[in-house]
Amino acid sequence: EVRTTDGSVIGQVESVVHHEEQDTLVVRREGNAEILVPFVTEIVPTVDVAGRFIVVADLPGLLDPETAE
Repeated sequence: EVRTTDGSVIGQVESVVHHEEQDTLVVRREGNAEILVPFVTEIVPTVDVAGRFIVVADLPGLLDPETAE
């Protein structure tokens, strides 16, 4: 499960894409929309393996491209 820092559930991790410089999470949202989240501490501050969830910072444009600056 993928949550924002305020606890809102935004989807499920579908896969992890490995790149040389950093990994990227592929997150599947309701309605089948897909978002790509850089897997870095500043954006993904919490990975709770036992609780089976991660927390993603809701930065402008990250979760909703229409809010990008």
